[in-house]
Amino acid sequence: MKAIWIFTGCLVLVFTQAGCSMFSGHRKAGWQSPYRAFSSLNEGDIVHLPTGVSVTEDQLIEILSGARLIYVGEAHDNINCHKVQLEIMEALEKRYPGKLAVGMEMLQRSSQNVADQWTSGELDEKEFMRTWVEDWSNDFRYYRAILQYVRDQKIPLLALRASDDWVESIKNTDPAQQEKENEEPLPEMDIEDSYHRSHIKAVFGKHPGSKQSFEEFYKVQVLWDESMAESIVQYLLSAEGRDKRVVVFAGRQHVEHGFGIPRRAFRRLPLPYAIVLPVSVGVAPEKKHKLMNITLPDVPLLPGDFAWMVSYQDLEDERVYLGVMIRHTEDGVKIFAISKNSTAGKAGLQKEDVITAFDGEIIETEFDLTYLIGLKKPGDKGIVDVLRDEEPLRFEVTFEAGGFHM
Repeated sequence: MKAIWIFTGCLVLVFTQAGCSMFSGHRKAGWQSPYRAFSSLNEGDIVHLPTGVSVTEDQLIEILSGARLIYVGEAHDNINCHKVQLEIMEALEKRYPGKLAVGMEMLQRSSQNVADQWTSGELDEKEFMRTWVEDWSNDFRYYRAILQYVRDQKIPLLALRASDDWVESIKNTDPAQQEKENEEPLPEMDIEDSYHRSHIKAVFGKHPGSKQSFEEFYKVQVLWDESMAESIVQYLLSAEGRDKRVVVFAGRQHVEHGFGIPRRAFRRLPLPYAIVLPVSVGVAPEKKHKLMNITLPDVPLLPGDFAWMVSYQDLEDERVYLGVMIRHTEDGVKIFAISKNSTAGKAGLQKEDVITAFDGEIIETEFDLTYLIGLKKPGDKGIVDVLRDEEPLRFEVTFEAGGFHM
């Protein structure tokens, strides 16, 4: 059983998924436009990378309208990247109402039914977020506006990424065993792209503490890209998707230079596509620690079609912390550890307390607690009911933003 630290409605697993945590942070662009230096650009500028010509947002949308596939990259922890994604999605939906679909890296293919229930309005946010956290575990708040718009407009939401079962099976070197382990055959895998391979290898070298070999790690990355490409093409060839444009939201490394998802989708179904890359114009000194200092190899490929300059802004200042490690046991959701100077510790919560309710809502699973805490902001209060040696106790906690310390 995994124990988890609770801080803001997002699960921090003691064990991270192979192949995903590496790319969750912010990374500087390792390229420029051949005609424009990014240092000459300001937030909000949009540049056509092949020519260096600046365009307006309306001009960008006009050009993107000629593509069946629009890839918009992101740094997962930059809310301004997601605002760019939202603006592009809204503009295309208004121009082609009912003719747009959105594909997201964050949802596994096995969660397509949940995605359908979300867009149809059958699921509330809590139940949808339960699957989101299981599939992704990044903070839902970064994507809330996008997902609300998808639901409000009933835009088809495509769950693109390979399932965890596929990720585990790809590590098996016996192809026959891989097929046996999966009811659905694995997608066709191209692991010979030298540009993609050298790019991923440079990033892998900066991944601290990995026990994987590079080949194992690389196969997982290719599986993610191939599974997303296959999911997109299957939708476009379906009766529902035959007349749709698809906007794809994925980490920048999955679309940059086109050798991730775009090339693999084009191999399956040659259709016009465009790549838009939000690029940070600067990172505040206090956020410099979040940058991945990577020297990427030179690639004789343009990184994309457009760069949209954004500032870097995470949501750390809105994050609140309870600061407990919890685990589901036969007795209920039990506290196994409390971090130093935490909200929980200051309120009087202790190890071995079993949390039974939060703000009057019954707590049956770890997710019940993380979801409710995720609704809080700095300065908000909450009521935690616990059992301590079978005695019911109640504590008021006051949430504040701050560090996370053992």
